[in-house]
Amino acid sequence: MKINPQKLEKYLRYFFILLTCLVIGYNLYIKEWETFWSAFMTLLLFILPTVLEKRIAIRIPTSLQIIILLFIFASMYLGEIHRYFYRFNWWDRMLHTASAVILTYSGFILIYSMNKDYKVDVKLSAKFMALFSFCFAIMICAVWEIFEYSVDSIFGVNMQKARNLEQVYGIFDTRLGVKDTMKDLIIDAISAYVVSLIGYFHLKRKKDEESAFWGLHKQFIKDNPELFGLTENEDKIGLDSTV
Repeated sequence: MKINPQKLEKYLRYFFILLTCLVIGYNLYIKEWETFWSAFMTLLLFILPTVLEKRIAIRIPTSLQIIILLFIFASMYLGEIHRYFYRFNWWDRMLHTASAVILTYSGFILIYSMNKDYKVDVKLSAKFMALFSFCFAIMICAVWEIFEYSVDSIFGVNMQKARNLEQVYGIFDTRLGVKDTMKDLIIDAISAYVVSLIGYFHLKRKKDEESAFWGLHKQFIKDNPELFGLTENEDKIGLDSTV
């Protein structure tokens, strides 16, 4: 039986939202405020892609939406609410690897789609596109680590998920958290480099239309023809003949 990706994405989103609402209600009842706020933030993240899609009129490919949903579920619901970050030493590393892969590939989709813009007569080199994708991922990962450190420093929590933190004057000493941050960034950099390298060799092959690696960029152009100055008919013709 063939699975409809749109229905799968919708049912997954509804299931995760329902699950998170139950957690919010339960923790509100027992007055467990830390888990309550983690669940509330998780709920916002599950709803956010739909809101952004309507606000900025950019349609995200369904397969990418499913990947994002599963990532939010693993990081926020399992990681934060059920404390997998503390129960499993490898959970944080696994998620950082996954996030770097997703971000690097998203960078490739972004720059590759711009390179296919029929209004702009500029063709970017494979090296530049790979470098852009690598830098795109590292930039977002670095900004996130700065955010984690700032929250930990201001509110005395442990977003960096460092272990064995000592409390000084009632708040966590974040110095061990900085060590954890450096490990996260190293994992992000290695993962981003590997995906960038794969993308580079795919570009050098000049057979992108036959490659599964670039499948999402075709769907992105097809779903957002207005971003590339295309009508629906032009979009179909362009994808059939050039992509």
